[in-house]
Amino acid sequence: MAPRIKFDELITIEDWSGALGRILDAAAKATRDEDAEGRQVSMDVLLTFIKRSPAKVEVLDVIAREAIEDLAVAEIAASLDRIAARQAELMRAAGLIEAVAEDAKKDARILQMEATLDALAKAKLAIEALTKLERALVDPDARMLEKLQAAGDEIAGAAKALRV
Repeated sequence: MAPRIKFDELITIEDWSGALGRILDAAAKATRDEDAEGRQVSMDVLLTFIKRSPAKVEVLDVIAREAIEDLAVAEIAASLDRIAARQAELMRAAGLIEAVAEDAKKDARILQMEATLDALAKAKLAIEALTKLERALVDPDARMLEKLQAAGDEIAGAAKALRV
């Protein structure tokens, strides 16, 4: 665990240097113990150190920045180790995923076929309804259409006769 630093009480270069030393000791211990949380806390305290430190200790800020980078590399190395340990799990999971994907493809094809059959059934019903409508219009209304046409012809003939 990183030491608690009372930044408001740090006045001299020696004070700032001593505080950085305590932070670096805690960071080294967290790294040796493979304590990821401790390394993260140390990085946070080092960032606070950099933000709060006066310009006269800029050389200490450089050391603090480098320590943050070192801690990040340690964290990356630990993460890489953990990721490498997942290879066997990945291989097992890949096999399961392939099996599930095959089943999903089959299910998708079945769903597509069902949707296509449903659309065809609806289209068939629509065609049957249109056919019935056409038959209904052709038979009884054919005579009415002829009568309307004949009436229209008579009206047109009468209008011509009136113009002459």
